[in-house]
Amino acid sequence: MIFGISSGITYFFGSYFTGYIPNNTIKIIYLCAVILALVLFLIKRNSKDSDRTTEFAAKLVLSKSAYVKIIPICLVAGFAFGVLGVGGGFLYVPLLVIMFNLPLKVAISTSLMIVLCNAIPGIIGKLLSIRFDIFIGIAVAIGAIVGSRIGTYLNKKMGTKIIRIIFTILLAVIIIKVGSDLCFNFN
Repeated sequence: MIFGISSGITYFFGSYFTGYIPNNTIKIIYLCAVILALVLFLIKRNSKDSDRTTEFAAKLVLSKSAYVKIIPICLVAGFAFGVLGVGGGFLYVPLLVIMFNLPLKVAISTSLMIVLCNAIPGIIGKLLSIRFDIFIGIAVAIGAIVGSRIGTYLNKKMGTKIIRIIFTILLAVIIIKVGSDLCFNFN
């Protein structure tokens, strides 16, 4: 909740100011965020994930200094993700694993709560500043809901190593796609 509320505050402002930022600048910010997520994700490979349970993570009590780290990081991340129009789960997952030593599956679930807290301020900011097709948004949301149910089921069946591989591949594909878009737009 602290992650979500902290980032949700600045997520609105980033979302609102998107209309004033050139498209290539947004793509560069997005590319940097995805590269950072991949680097963070590869920094710490939590080999003990399979030994640790969600019960362990649920009982994990963070120190007060951990909360002091959360707020400034979330304020910056919320603004950047608001500009990009992404929930930011792809960056929150490695942060939760590195900063708080959460098991990967718990970090993924926690990032979903953070994204939920970002969604409402993000939608409000976009509605106030940018014109977009709400029907496409609803159609994609319906597909995402169905996909998330399938993903949740598969997550229970897959090991942490497989999830790490899939996450790494997805980040790499995004980096290649956004990087190639930028190269073709600058030429």
